[in-house]
Amino acid sequence: MTEEFPYADIIILALIAGFILLRLRSVLGQRNENDRPDFFQPRPNAEQNREPIIQLSEKTIKARPRPDIDPYASNLSNGDVLQGINEIKSKDPLFSASTFMEGAKMAFEMVFDAFVKGDKQTLSNLLSTEIYNQFASDIDDRAKQENHQETTLLSVKPLEITRAKLDRNMAQLAVSFESEQVTIERSKNGDIVGGDPSDVHHVNDEWVFERDVTSKNPNWKIIET
Repeated sequence: MTEEFPYADIIILALIAGFILLRLRSVLGQRNENDRPDFFQPRPNAEQNREPIIQLSEKTIKARPRPDIDPYASNLSNGDVLQGINEIKSKDPLFSASTFMEGAKMAFEMVFDAFVKGDKQTLSNLLSTEIYNQFASDIDDRAKQENHQETTLLSVKPLEITRAKLDRNMAQLAVSFESEQVTIERSKNGDIVGGDPSDVHHVNDEWVFERDVTSKNPNWKIIET
């Protein structure tokens, strides 16, 4: 016995499938080239987004005026000292009398402080061998005494370069200082047994500094106090 092919069932299934496809199309919509996610979009050309570079012509770049690098030497009225400084500059173009005066003030303060504290290492770095031996001997003698004199430096001002000369490669500069100092006498226990801490003395000194201008070591040595 031959069974009949169920045409009616096929037609019903086709209609249902078509209805489902139409619903999906209406919900999801159609994709085109403009519907790509952002990370698929072509990136803009980097050259287009680069900020313009402004080229400066030589006319727009003006050289700044060079400041006076050594005002102390420029204002010197002592011709002999100026000549000596210029001779030193001829051997050491980086030398500046203005910078030297600042360093001389610091050296004066450091020597005083080191002597009061008995710091021989600092003194040996600042003083010539002959001057160092004198200071070291005074420190040793002070340690043996029951009472010793103590000088405190309140202020110091380098006044002027009084002498300047160059002997071959050795430069020498003499500097006058004006300082305020207080001198007292202390016992071995540290008690004040002499002098007045409020009595300020105005003292004038002249120290001589020396340096080999061809040396890589920029430090000056104090050879006279």
